[in-house]
Parts: sequence; structure tokens; C-alpha cells
Amino acid sequence: MKQKSIKNIRQEFKDNGIFYTPLALAERLKSYVDIEPKTVYDPTCGVGNLLSVFPESVEKYGQELDGEQLALIDLPNFTGYAGDTLTEDKFEGVQFDCIVANPPFSVKWEPDTLTNDIRFRDCPTLPPPSKADWAFMLHILHHLSNNGVAVVLEFPGILYRGQKEGKVRRWFVENNYVDRVVNIPGNTFEDTSIATCLVVLKKNRTTTDIIFEDGERTETVSYQTVEENDFNLSANIYLPEIIEKEEIDPSVLENEARRIFLERLRKELDFDKMVCEMEGISIQPFINSIRAVLREYDTSRTTKKKDENQLTLFDLGA
Repeated sequence: MKQKSIKNIRQEFKDNGIFYTPLALAERLKSYVDIEPKTVYDPTCGVGNLLSVFPESVEKYGQELDGEQLALIDLPNFTGYAGDTLTEDKFEGVQFDCIVANPPFSVKWEPDTLTNDIRFRDCPTLPPPSKADWAFMLHILHHLSNNGVAVVLEFPGILYRGQKEGKVRRWFVENNYVDRVVNIPGNTFEDTSIATCLVVLKKNRTTTDIIFEDGERTETVSYQTVEENDFNLSANIYLPEIIEKEEIDPSVLENEARRIFLERLRKELDFDKMVCEMEGISIQPFINSIRAVLREYDTSRTTKKKDENQLTLFDLGA
């Protein structure tokens, strides 16, 4: 068998909607785990990066479609199986304190063959065959313990797409499973520049509010508000827009105004000089008037009482 190169493996991942999860992002997911779990599970574990950030004492479980990736995992307290998570649930009947996941984005699946599966039968409809994103969410919800927490990295489309996905999303919100939605900016992944999102799931929540987060912005939003927005979970709908006030240096602004004034004055004087030359009259009286005005503002001179015969700007005959 021809050995796969890292480049070929990553290209194959990209072609199938799978992206490498950097350790920094794994730590980011872990930061939303607000319990001390004894067990942690990743249903699409790849080479185990999301599991690797948990202490050695935590029991780790995972399933991965690609057996070659699974074979690369070398973690303490790890139990893993190869196989398609949606069609071959290797952990049937097991619940976990914590679930972290980065499922492949918008891959195809076959919902018609799984309508009676215990993981999916409570939901009023199933995600479409062309997009399995919410199917993975249903799988994760099924395996989450009543007091556990799941943090799932997903494509932002799951937050706003309609039709069957919209109905599944509404069911999640109505049953109070969605605890937090976090925007993740593009270029976070090593191999793609697309933006993503984190969805935090919990059962037995004590509030129906949902927290939305985007960088420095965080907003706690009521169920009623989400309902009014047709159960759209895009964070930008609920987060107040930050208007950055431009810092203006008054001295810079004043210097620019003076520069423009001097340019305008020079143009006016050039025009006046041209008219005087054409008419055969002297520009000097006008210059003297300007000097008189300037003397009023010249702080380097000793203030003197104005002479009653002092030239003014309009005394062009002096």
C-alpha cells in the first residue's frame, strides 16, 4: 500500500470537510468546560488533539472513521474504535461527563436508514441527507450525561440555515439544550481561512437564556428574543455593534487647518497681484492692511494702544 504523505492526508481531509484542529483551539474548547470531568469523549477524534488537552487522570474515549488516524493516538487512559460514528455507534448506551468535537463540516449521510435509531427518534425531523452537521449534534446530545457539558466546533451555517436544519435547531432551543454560541474568526485553522463557531450544549439548565460571544463582545439573550428571531443563533444578530471612536489629536487637526488657510491665502494673493498688474495699481496697500491685522495677533510684540490712524483691512488707500 502506498504510504500517504501529510500533505495528501490534509488535502483529503479538506476535500471531505475535515480540518486539522490546532492545540491552541483544543485549549479554547476546553476553556468552556466548566466542570471537572472524569470522562471525556470525542465522536470524531482524528489523531486525538481535542482529547490530549485533558489531564492524564481523565478517561478518554473516541471514535474515528479513518483507522490510520486512530492508530496514531498515544494518550493515557484512551479507548478508541474505528468506524462511522453516525452509522456504527461504538459507544451505544454510554454517557460521558464531557464531549468535545470537531465533526466534518456538512458531509452527506443517510437519515432514512436511521429514523428508528434511539439517538435521533426524539427529534421531530432529521437533518437533510446533504448536511450531517446537526446529526452529529444529536449524537453528541444523546451521549451527554445529565450534568455534563459538550463543546462542539461547527460550520456557522448550522446557526442560520432553514428548512429541516432550522427545525432541528428550533428543537434544540425549545428543549433548552443550547447554553452558549461563540464566533470563531477565520484563519484559526492551519489549513483553512473560513470562520467557524462553538456551540456549548448542556442538559438540565437552570435558565433558558443563551450566551452569545464574539471576541470582546458577550451578551446574554432571553429565549423570547431568540424565538422572535425565528430561532436564528447567529451571534451578530444579538451582539451590540462596537463603534470605535476615532482618536483625534487637536494639534494635528489645527495644524492641518492652518496649512489649508495659508494655501488659500497664497492663492488669493497671487490672484490679487495679477489683477493689480493688469490694472496698473499697487498691491502694497493691501499687504500693509494684512500686516496690520497680523500685528493684532503677534504676541511677540508689546501691546500698544491702536492709533486712530491705524490701517485697517479695508483702508486700501493708506
